[in-house]
Amino acid sequence: MDTRRWLLPFTHGVDMQAIDAVVSLTKGSGITLVAVSLVSAPDKPGSRGVRLEHIQQSKDFLEAVKWKAARLAASLERHEVFTVDVMQSLTTLTHELQCDAIVLVSHSRGEVLLHAHQIKRLLENPPASLLVLRLSAQTERQSAVHLGARILAWLRQQQEDIRPEWNTPELEEPLWIRTEEYR
Repeated sequence: MDTRRWLLPFTHGVDMQAIDAVVSLTKGSGITLVAVSLVSAPDKPGSRGVRLEHIQQSKDFLEAVKWKAARLAASLERHEVFTVDVMQSLTTLTHELQCDAIVLVSHSRGEVLLHAHQIKRLLENPPASLLVLRLSAQTERQSAVHLGARILAWLRQQQEDIRPEWNTPELEEPLWIRTEEYR
């Protein structure tokens, strides 16, 4: 039995909501997610090379996908590619890694995992079937509320952890209070 393989390309902007949605979609379906981080290397002579921020984002993306896949027990392959032509590399990788489809993610906030011009070129001339996953605004709001609740819980925990404990004995209240009028 052949397993289906979906290519998840990345060039910038680690988006945990998008990663979570794609990994959740492949979980338990017999699909292997092939996460590929494409780091653009300048092709001009005398250029300074790959920017450190791009390498760090690439590593962050691959680790985030690995963590989500392990958490959900989803099948995963990860690759990091340094290239001067992202679109040509995507076409080559799709064929070399025997991927059936390329997963694109979009939502109202703008670009997700790929630059807009790269998404446009993939839509115009796809090297394989495209799976477009559209995250709804409601999902984004729920995710933001969930994230906000997690941050507040963490902050409360931090405040409790740093609150000083005073070693003062508790004052006992009298069992009976007597008042008298003095003349």
